[in-house]
Amino acid sequence: MNKEILDLKTVAEAARAAYKMGHLSREEATEKIKPYLTQVNEKAVAIAKKYNQRPRKVSLTSFLR
Repeated sequence: MNKEILDLKTVAEAARAAYKMGHLSREEATEKIKPYLTQVNEKAVAIAKKYNQRPRKVSLTSFLR
């Protein structure tokens, strides 16, 4: 992972923790998590294409679990 994705992951995990504790609404958490999920899913598609597989994308719901 590069620095940009690590920074986005840190923000996303903090938003997930705050959402689970009730400090953020779902909409606020979604706004903070969405950029990380976009980057991860783009990387999943690139890797899947390289190995001729189907991409395993991460959804917002699965990330918040």
